Amino acid sequence: MNRVERLMARLYDLFRVLLEQKWFDPLCSLVIFVNPIALFPQVVAAFTTAHPEEIVVLTWGVISCIQLAIVLQSLKTRTANLFFSMLLCLIETTTIVVVVCIRRF
Repeated sequence: MNRVERLMARLYDLFRVLLEQKWFDPLCSLVIFVNPIALFPQVVAAFTTAHPEEIVVLTWGVISCIQLAIVLQSLKTRTANLFFSMLLCLIETTTIVVVVCIRRF
């Protein structure tokens, strides 16, 4: 076992009481589901703001890349709730990038 695996095992042991609770998985699923809902106002702002130049495309592009990585990792681990939530978020952030670029240029 390498250092990272040992660290992860120790952290799991430290939080095991929390992680093994019956309510933990449903709560995480709810929080994961809320993520795309929380991003939606930013999508609306991309379409409606009078100053699209104030929306930082690079930041949203980086966030899109992060979400793509999570989508692919959730496919690999077959974590459906995370996959669908991040897929929705990826669609939202990509929409923000595209709409802002179109509105700027």
